[in-house]
Amino acid sequence: MPWCPECDAYRAPSAVEHGGACRTCGTAVERGGLRSLKVDDELPPVPWSLKVLFVSFLVYLGWRAWQGVDWILGRMG
Repeated sequence: MPWCPECDAYRAPSAVEHGGACRTCGTAVERGGLRSLKVDDELPPVPWSLKVLFVSFLVYLGWRAWQGVDWILGRMG
């Protein structure tokens, strides 16, 4: 989202002139938002909390798989 440093506020794309100026104060707005990654850009590191969530999800799926195998063996025997 475009940011106007003079007004200290985000501006809707419709509130920005074609030249990139704020309609309220006329200052050039800073283009915000997501930037596209290039081929040589490094990806940010994966947060530790996401790693913990992934490992706990794998442990849970392993436990449920073991319960399924145990149930099947119990029905057969």
